Amino acid sequence: MKRFIFTLLAGLSVVTAGHAAGASLNRQALLDSILRNNTTLTALRQQVVSGKAENRTELRLPDPDFDFAYLWGSPTGTPARKDFGVSQQLDWGTLTGQRRRVARTADERLERAYDVEVQAIVAEADQALVNLTYYNRLCAELQRRAALAQEMQALYDKKFAEGDIDRMALNKVRLNRSMATAELQRAEAERQDVLATLRRLNGGREVVCHDTLYDAAPLPALTDFLTAVSARNPTVAAARAAIDEGKAQVKLDRTLALPALTVGYTGEYIKGQNYSGVSVGVSLPLWGNGRKKVEQSKAALAGAELDLADATAQLTSEVERLYATALRLRQTADQLAADLAATDNAPLLRRALDAGRLSLPEYLLELSFYYEARTQWLEAERDAQLARSELLTMLPYGSL
Repeated sequence: MKRFIFTLLAGLSVVTAGHAAGASLNRQALLDSILRNNTTLTALRQQVVSGKAENRTELRLPDPDFDFAYLWGSPTGTPARKDFGVSQQLDWGTLTGQRRRVARTADERLERAYDVEVQAIVAEADQALVNLTYYNRLCAELQRRAALAQEMQALYDKKFAEGDIDRMALNKVRLNRSMATAELQRAEAERQDVLATLRRLNGGREVVCHDTLYDAAPLPALTDFLTAVSARNPTVAAARAAIDEGKAQVKLDRTLALPALTVGYTGEYIKGQNYSGVSVGVSLPLWGNGRKKVEQSKAALAGAELDLADATAQLTSEVERLYATALRLRQTADQLAADLAATDNAPLLRRALDAGRLSLPEYLLELSFYYEARTQWLEAERDAQLARSELLTMLPYGSL
């Protein structure tokens, strides 16, 4: 029994860094699967396809107009008249290519808006994977603690049967085992909840991940990261795309404010008299509708430019905050790991128990303090990784 306790405590006393490059590969594979299977992204992708098709519905000239009239003559004997006409309105936006440029910028805006949704899904999934890794680590730890508690109860059951201990001591050990089991069951339930979240994100498909190691890649320098985020953050990119579309729309509206031109062929046919020729029509911009539309598109462009400025400022502030938080939490986790390794009392407790300087209840009390320290270390590791995940997922997936 003593050999079992010593071996178990030796396993608990080893403080690992909790990071590995292999964890990054598994994370990437899981995120790839989620991006393929996520039903929300599938629906959004179809909406992008539909939106692009809609952007191309007005890229051709309007359909030509055809007119035909048969007019009976009056009084009796007056020959009938037949009128015939074909006309085509010339759309300056189509002829100059302005509509096509607006369509291209609108397509780009749809793609960047889709990237924003991808970023949100990746961020949620990555946070869930960090939590899953934490619960994998915690459950493995709690399983060892529960096994030790079960073995201690078996030992005390035997001692009680032999009359070496009283009922109070036995109840204390049984309660210790019950608490260890309950803690493990609660952690398992929380782990299953995280798996359910990942299953939902993965389109209902099961996610299998037993990782107990976090991504070990260091954070980039703050200045480099700010530069990368400013250039590639999906929200900022979507704001830039909206500005490009707004500029193209202003040019199109200015072009459409020009007088519209219609050309065609007209014929008038009366018995013995035929008239035919070219017809030309010009719209008269008397009411200022085109001018008002240009003013509206300019106002929309100004709003888009303000949105970009706000998004950039908010992003810079948020990156600086998250970066500082991630560094502080990483330092806290590393310091706690170092302190835990330097002040590990497990071997000392073992020798004190063997020498009879500690009773088993005292030993359990000291052990519970050690357990609490290790749990806090696991939580600190998770919090540091969550902060790191929140920071890095501000970039498009796969850019780092």
